[in-house]
Amino acid sequence: MIKRSKRDLKQIALLSQLPPEVITDQPRITIIGDFEIVIENHKGLIGYEDTLVKINTNVSPLLIEGNKLVIERMDNEIIVVRGEIRSLKYFPESDWEK
Repeated sequence: MIKRSKRDLKQIALLSQLPPEVITDQPRITIIGDFEIVIENHKGLIGYEDTLVKINTNVSPLLIEGNKLVIERMDNEIIVVRGEIRSLKYFPESDWEK
């Protein structure tokens, strides 16, 4: 199989009229107010507490911080987190354990 650059994949997505996250394997994050986040195309749950949820993605690890956080739904494609959402951060894996 031919390896393609991210730029090539984005061009293919534009030309094919498919959503870019489908072709480039990027997560799709939908934020609904300050009480719900839907992460599609994730790579798994890293950690979970009622004040933070750590999710693996192809971009980098994702941290959701808040209060009374609950994973309402989780399967191979989607994670739905509800609660009092305060922040959403991507950061390099080298900073993950800090």
